[in-house]
Amino acid sequence: MRSVRSSFLRGIFLGTAVLLVSSPVRSENWRVSSGLTTRAIASDNISFSAAAPQSDTLLEVNPNVRLTRVSPRLTLDANYAPRYLHYADDTFDSRLSNAFNVSGRAEVVDDLFFLDLRAVSAQRNQSVFNAVPTDNTLASNELSETRTYSITPAFRGTVRLGDVATWNSSYNVTRSDVSGATSNSLTTETFNGTLTGTPAKLGWQVNVSSVRTESDISRSTDRKRIYGSLIYRPDATLSITTRLGYEDTSNLSRQSSGNANYGVGVNWQPGPRTAMRADWDHRPVARTNNFSLTHRLPRTFLSANYNRTLTSRTEQFLSPSGALDRYEFLATQEPFASIADTTLRELAMEQFLQSQNLTRYVNVLSPVLSDRQFLQSRWQLSATYSGPRGTVALSYFRSSSDSTVGSIGAVQGDDFALSPVITQQGWTATYNHRLTALSSVNLSLTSSKSDGRASTGIGSDRDVLNATWTHRLGARTNGSIGLRMTRATVAAGDLDENAVIASVSTQFF
Repeated sequence: MRSVRSSFLRGIFLGTAVLLVSSPVRSENWRVSSGLTTRAIASDNISFSAAAPQSDTLLEVNPNVRLTRVSPRLTLDANYAPRYLHYADDTFDSRLSNAFNVSGRAEVVDDLFFLDLRAVSAQRNQSVFNAVPTDNTLASNELSETRTYSITPAFRGTVRLGDVATWNSSYNVTRSDVSGATSNSLTTETFNGTLTGTPAKLGWQVNVSSVRTESDISRSTDRKRIYGSLIYRPDATLSITTRLGYEDTSNLSRQSSGNANYGVGVNWQPGPRTAMRADWDHRPVARTNNFSLTHRLPRTFLSANYNRTLTSRTEQFLSPSGALDRYEFLATQEPFASIADTTLRELAMEQFLQSQNLTRYVNVLSPVLSDRQFLQSRWQLSATYSGPRGTVALSYFRSSSDSTVGSIGAVQGDDFALSPVITQQGWTATYNHRLTALSSVNLSLTSSKSDGRASTGIGSDRDVLNATWTHRLGARTNGSIGLRMTRATVAAGDLDENAVIASVSTQFF
């Protein structure tokens, strides 16, 4: 039955992709680009082993093809990047990994029916307690391949209930498959509906939602929630929201005294440079919070964030994050700040980062990948300064993931089987300096620590230093050479890894 359902979901996704691509469009709005990156990594501990380090040279060939479309009725961004990895001394078998990232939206019926899709495939660390660095292409014995598909039909419209109100609703089906040491599948079905009154000094809103999960290795969950909100807007810079509702808690792992949920939220934006948002909710399963504060100066971007929320593997795949999101700062700078369309602005920022041999997220730790819904609390403080020729970024984070809040049943096949509560903390510092019009240097130092609680004694520490010099070899070609040094302590003992990394990247068109 599960295999039939899996085939059905894949069929829906492929059919939706065909619908998006085959929608009536004008060819001049389509853009196809392709490129090729080759890398050579000479490492003295290719498997990141504390007991038996082995040296080897990894040769990579990474072509990529990207299809984009931006129009009022259709937005599509599809990227496919197969990676061929060859180990010169046969420490591991040569292999081909497939990575793709697809996101699209189609306005099927004007101002009423929309169709969104996401598809993400990548390699992920099997455990937060191993020593594989953020460049996780080396130790294939510690990696898993993940594939996540998401389809969301959404209705948006206007209904008349004495006054004019707006109704938004969406139904999302997400399937995530993992292959590796532990192969399993997770399916999530989510419905969200919102009825919002006409904007006024005192407004109202009603929300209904349900979340259902089904896993190969974890017990299924089914939760429903409804709540109403009163929204007070004394002026254009401030809004205060109070919420009261009911939540079904029939299959929670923690017993609660009732089913009521209530909360309060504040949004404050006193000017174009400062924004603050704070939400607090008391729910039967746990207290959840969301706080963010950002402040922008001509050359400096400061942010503080705290989130305490229920999450899962699929949400972490579809909403990637890191210790530092370079888009947050770049979006406030020219020429990107003047690009009104969000998709076009992100494409421009991504192209800029690629030209600097940088990625969007500075990932210090791997996410906790579990089929259970779990409670995660995360603090993050970041500061970015951009000078005439260089950018400095600092970030500190601390998170706690608690599997005792969420779905019930035994934990299997993930880090929660080693410890029911996992804490992670660390910091990262990066510096990018433009040496000449054609070359730049990038330095980064990250330090992280993962610990298991409940007297498990399990944990890992990791420090990684990266230094990379990048030079433009042509109008569409960049070359780089760098050094990586890793120092870590894991369950098997202390390990060191030193590597020299050289790469050449070309964009064909």
